[in-house]
Amino acid sequence: MSVDLQDLILEYDGSVKRVWRPEGDDGSYWFEFTDDYSVFDWGKMPDTIANKGKALVALGAFFFQHLADNKTWINLSESVHLSIFNQEWLNKRVNQPLFQRLTTHGARHHFQGLVGSDGKAVAIEQIANTQAYMSVVKAEVQRPEPTALLDQTVFYYSHEITDARRLVPLEVVFRFGMPAGSSLKSRLAADPGYAQTLGLSSVPEEGWFERPVLEFYTKLEPKDRLLSIQEALTISGLTPKRFEELSELAFATALAIYHHFAERGIELWDGKFEFLEDHKGLLLADSIGPDELRLVFNGHSLSKEMIRQFYRDSSWQLAIAKAQKMAASQNRLDWQAICTKDLKEQPSPLSPQFKAVADKLYGVLANHTIGYDVFPQHPTLPQFVDSINIAAERKV
Repeated sequence: MSVDLQDLILEYDGSVKRVWRPEGDDGSYWFEFTDDYSVFDWGKMPDTIANKGKALVALGAFFFQHLADNKTWINLSESVHLSIFNQEWLNKRVNQPLFQRLTTHGARHHFQGLVGSDGKAVAIEQIANTQAYMSVVKAEVQRPEPTALLDQTVFYYSHEITDARRLVPLEVVFRFGMPAGSSLKSRLAADPGYAQTLGLSSVPEEGWFERPVLEFYTKLEPKDRLLSIQEALTISGLTPKRFEELSELAFATALAIYHHFAERGIELWDGKFEFLEDHKGLLLADSIGPDELRLVFNGHSLSKEMIRQFYRDSSWQLAIAKAQKMAASQNRLDWQAICTKDLKEQPSPLSPQFKAVADKLYGVLANHTIGYDVFPQHPTLPQFVDSINIAAERKV
């Protein structure tokens, strides 16, 4: 399909991603990832990161193609990298009917291919030198309605679906362990019994868990809200059987990505997935890449976590927590405005030294993960991490 840029209709303009609909094509959306970034749910930050958008497109395309290949799943069942996890639990996952289907057919996903601004196919190898979009199948996104109820703002999910394909309104978070800075640590400290809810035999220390765990968050509310299984099932609009399939698919996909990164010397600690549902079942959605994953190489945080660390414990980051509490007590949703106007705090730009390192992050990670130089004139991953400590020391 030949497309002129003037024929693209903007459907959604987020802090780091734009969603376009080609005029005359009612079955597709185009994802455009920008070089903007967001941390702590703030929205667009003062800086941009070089090649971030192109690298996310390349990595998203790579992982969807990788997970659609049934050989990925056949090899996963024999992975030596999974030996650190409870083998009884792993065997149960591998013997699930869903996993057996993956070894035959691969994983279903919403990705249709990479396209350029003219609508023609683009290869991953071409991304560094062209504007590329991820073409994905269209799905209905039914946003919950904020409603005042008993002096509180609650969100009503009607589940009146009109399209054959819809977004499941959840973020499914997987965790292989608890690294430093994990939000799970404070929740377990406040409620040790939550470990049992997650399926763990005891409250873990920092480090790898005996088995991966899942948590469920709202996707379409102003602030991501942690859900109980009961709440997640209700909000999802799925049947109990389909919700169980979603959980198994999340576990299996997390293990497949864990294996892929482990083969390349990178630790995958946690991340998140999104899903669509149609009449055939579930599809992996959104994208898979460093903005959705917590990655560590030789003790160095990669992905967006590296940038979070620049701002962690800053006066702005501390003000965010205060602003969110103030918003909740006042039954308001605009905590960012409270932070900016009432608390007089907003993010500062990255230091020049830190930004120079961050500008290489996404290209380096794409090259290392995909296995060849999508982005030329970038250092190797070991060379890149050697520069991180120096930049961190100069961040202020």
